[in-house]
Amino acid sequence: MENIKNLLRPLEIKKAPAYKWQELALEIVMGLIDGNNKKSSIFKCCKENAHFAKIAFEDCKELNKLYSHYFLKVYNELKKPKTETN
Repeated sequence: MENIKNLLRPLEIKKAPAYKWQELALEIVMGLIDGNNKKSSIFKCCKENAHFAKIAFEDCKELNKLYSHYFLKVYNELKKPKTETN
C-alpha cells in the first residue's frame, strides 16, 4: 500500500540551469568541500570565464585540494595576462 502512495504522489521537478556556466558553477560548488562558503565568487568566476573555471577545478581535483581558496587562487593566476620577457 505504501508503494502505491509513492507512485501517486506528484513528482518533484527540478528546474535546469538557464546557462551552461551555471551548471558548471553548481558542479564546482558541490565538488569543493567549502564550496557553499564562496558560492557567489564561484558563480562570478564561471560567468566571467567558464573555461578558466573548469581548468582551475580540474587542477583542484588532480591535486586533491578541494577548497574554494585554492580554486580561486588558481583561477586568478589563469586570468592574469601573460607578459613576455626578453
